[in-house]
Amino acid sequence: MAKDLRFFLETLDEKYPDLLLKIRKEVSPLWEISSIQKRLEVDGKLPAILFEKIAGHDMSLVTNLFATKQHLAAALETSPENVVSKFSEAAENPTKPIAVEDGPVKEVVLKGDKADLRKLPIVTHCEKDAGPFISSGLLILKDPISGSLNAGIYRNQYLSPHQLTANFAPLCDALRITSEAEKQSKEVDAAIVIGHHPSMAMASQYRSPLGEFELEIMGSLLGEPVPLVSCETVDVPVPADAEIVIEGKIRPGVRELDGPFGDYWLHYAPAKEARVFEVTAITKRHEAIFHDIYNVGPEHLVLFSLGMEGITYSQLKQLIPQVKAINVPPSGSGNLIYIQIRKDFEGLGINAALAALGVYRFKCAIVVDEDIDILDDKRVIWAMMTRTQADRSFFFVPGSYISRVDPTGYPPWQSMGKGEALLSTRLGIDATKPLDSEFPEVAEPPRSMWSQLDLDSYL
Repeated sequence: MAKDLRFFLETLDEKYPDLLLKIRKEVSPLWEISSIQKRLEVDGKLPAILFEKIAGHDMSLVTNLFATKQHLAAALETSPENVVSKFSEAAENPTKPIAVEDGPVKEVVLKGDKADLRKLPIVTHCEKDAGPFISSGLLILKDPISGSLNAGIYRNQYLSPHQLTANFAPLCDALRITSEAEKQSKEVDAAIVIGHHPSMAMASQYRSPLGEFELEIMGSLLGEPVPLVSCETVDVPVPADAEIVIEGKIRPGVRELDGPFGDYWLHYAPAKEARVFEVTAITKRHEAIFHDIYNVGPEHLVLFSLGMEGITYSQLKQLIPQVKAINVPPSGSGNLIYIQIRKDFEGLGINAALAALGVYRFKCAIVVDEDIDILDDKRVIWAMMTRTQADRSFFFVPGSYISRVDPTGYPPWQSMGKGEALLSTRLGIDATKPLDSEFPEVAEPPRSMWSQLDLDSYL
């Protein structure tokens, strides 16, 4: 059986039933789906959710595929602790896709007026979102100048039955490609892929050099090449086992407003001009499963952070071999990183924090010892409160670019408060204990006993 979305859902159902919830009651894509996710999140429950009946549509919808590291681990057939290292290893050993003549994504082909976006259960997530947004679509575009392929997830606001926005962040490869094409008045062939094995979205988050195709990383994560089939109306290859593909073109000079949109900082990103994706065809499987990512839920942050973790881990290990593991927790909205080290000399904690802040645009880096579980926010906070002094363990780096959506950002001092508020101050924290044999030990029962205890035998 192909390793696609259906394969993964069957895997969850059979091996990890606690990570999958099926809802048979009919639901609306207007706020009801996201309200159910929010209610579950508040109650401390983060399963993947399969909605079997969507009002006004003949397809099901799945969401929360990336809600926790456990979900990522299930997809990669590893443990939560090893997700980042496996992801980094895959990025360093890509597997080229293979071309095929046909695939399940071509079971239904809609062109012209029949390629109507209203046939898809596009979700409106937040109360003040500008409308429905495709939040999970992998945009594959072909550089009309170099011919290279690039893939990434960018939000797409529904504008009309045949138009979506294509909102590209600053510094991303898609913006570079479309900007260069626009200078030469060239249109860009593109396709939005919705619904596949989670490894597709995970691979898209790696910050690979321009010209490297992200689906090669997907193949390495899957352990087999990704079969690609040609689109019907544009010169772009797409995964043959995908659920839905929206084909289209990004034409030069065309702009529409995109937003407001509830973003990963958990605030509304204001409306901004974005490029326009003009739909030319929709292909899909029979009984297709629409995939949605809850934009202000943990899954957005867990997935988004994986790319940061992959590149940060590989580069940090080269700079500081004592790094054991890293974690970008959802609680930090993608701006916080925990680094676990094997401390063998004083000052290493500060050095590790400085290195992490330099590798990626984190707002805060916290370094802890090997005995701290960096997947547990409570343990990291405990280390901060018992192993630091603010005047010695904390340091600040002002005037750095973090994100265009930082609501606390400030302008450069030269602008006298009139420039764009794009700068932030970074924070580094060394929460490692001193290498002093007299520093107090952690009080607990014998670790060899409690860590190996079979609790089920007592319950």
